[in-house]
Amino acid sequence: MKRSTLKPLATALSATLWFAAGPALAALPAMQHQGEVQFLTGGVGKDEAESMRAAQPKFPLALEFVRKATPRDEYLADVEVTVLDHRGRSVLDAQADGPFLLARLPAGEYTVKAAHAGRTLDRKVRVTDHASARAVFVWAG
Repeated sequence: MKRSTLKPLATALSATLWFAAGPALAALPAMQHQGEVQFLTGGVGKDEAESMRAAQPKFPLALEFVRKATPRDEYLADVEVTVLDHRGRSVLDAQADGPFLLARLPAGEYTVKAAHAGRTLDRKVRVTDHASARAVFVWAG
């Protein structure tokens, strides 16, 4: 094949692969560290939200933050998140930069507190070695 036909072919193939992969190409936010805990927070925009959802199974804890609204619920950011171990000690204290927070925690029982607009919600979660625990926090509109 001539060199002049290879470049358009490569460009077309690259574009085809990009469209086929779609949102999987959206970069995840940077990994953050606090003590022994690694976590990601974000999900602003459709592509990043889809990438965060796709990454959830790789993290022992997945949190989602939503406000009830009409005609549909809205994702939240700027949520203050505190994760307490079974003894009540804080193992993570962070601000969610988007509607998702994914964390790598050791197996155990935790209480997650999420605060937004002056209202705090809490959930008990059990993190295991073989599955991702998920908690959704929903504030009234």
